[in-house]
Amino acid sequence: MSDLEKKIGLLAGAGEIPAYFAKQAAQRGIRITAVSFLDETHSKLEPLVEKAYSIGIGKPGKIFQTFKDENITDLVMLGKVDKKIIFRPSFFDLRAVKFFKSLISQEDKTLLLGVIREIEKEGLNVLDQKELLGEVFPGKGVLTERKPSIKEMEDIKFGIPIAKKLADMEIGQTIVVRNKTVVSVEAIEGTDRALERGCDLSRGKCIAVKVSRTNQDYRYDVPGIGLQTMESLINGGASVLAMEAERVMVVDQKKVVEVANRAKISIVCV
Repeated sequence: MSDLEKKIGLLAGAGEIPAYFAKQAAQRGIRITAVSFLDETHSKLEPLVEKAYSIGIGKPGKIFQTFKDENITDLVMLGKVDKKIIFRPSFFDLRAVKFFKSLISQEDKTLLLGVIREIEKEGLNVLDQKELLGEVFPGKGVLTERKPSIKEMEDIKFGIPIAKKLADMEIGQTIVVRNKTVVSVEAIEGTDRALERGCDLSRGKCIAVKVSRTNQDYRYDVPGIGLQTMESLINGGASVLAMEAERVMVVDQKKVVEVANRAKISIVCV
């Protein structure tokens, strides 16, 4: 099937990536039916896609029925989901309540693989984000005008293996380092708040490190950064953002690099 004949479902969380994907898909003639978990995401996607719906994450029965009614067989999951939803069961329909009760744990991997299994039970196929958006995973090298100093590179080399271990333990995929000390670790609060805390405790001039899991499943929870991440780093006075090459998504790379250059922040893929 050519791109022009394709029809794909988009299950959209928060952040910049769902709208970015919708724009890219429109250029390739791919027809998108989007289901957004938040009204804010829905309002951004509605002008960019063929069909758009806003349905809360706790209503999987309604979400699946919507995709079926629209004859969707393939879908992509993009954007962030506030993990704190698991502590708010009043948002769930009966199917969601049963699903959460069936989980052996509520760590990201268990939760999201469970979601994929539920989707597949409905005869839907979850697509690999890397295959659809290969251009947003930059390779090794410095993306910005400013290169990290020798001292900053030492902090990066110190931070990467620690960040990898934490990602593999399903704790988070981002850490903040200064002087070979881990200052903050991302957990349930998400990347931006972990960066804010790390920058505050470091009093700026810190290194942010973003990695993927060793066995990253690119169907869900793909690590990524965007303009919002840069805003957090600039506000906190960070000096470097280090990412795992070819494994971390950079949304709107041209703008991200422009913003980093203006702020004299170095972005390096290692």
